[in-house]
Amino acid sequence: MPQLSLYLNESAMDGLRASARKANRSLSRYVADLVTEKQQGRGWPAGYWEDVYGALADDSFVAPAELDAAHDGPLPQF
Repeated sequence: MPQLSLYLNESAMDGLRASARKANRSLSRYVADLVTEKQQGRGWPAGYWEDVYGALADDSFVAPAELDAAHDGPLPQF
């Protein structure tokens, strides 16, 4: 199986280690899965969240009017 060497700063390496631990995978398996997923086009396409929000053409979806804060009750004391 082919191998790949990466040179990362300590901060990036620490982040990868933490993410691999959280995913309960070895570091090698975690990075290999990241690369594979990127190549297979999994995940949200670039710009998805920027382009989708507000794209629904339906006049029934409107922002509600601001509520008057004078109608709020007293805030709890902590």
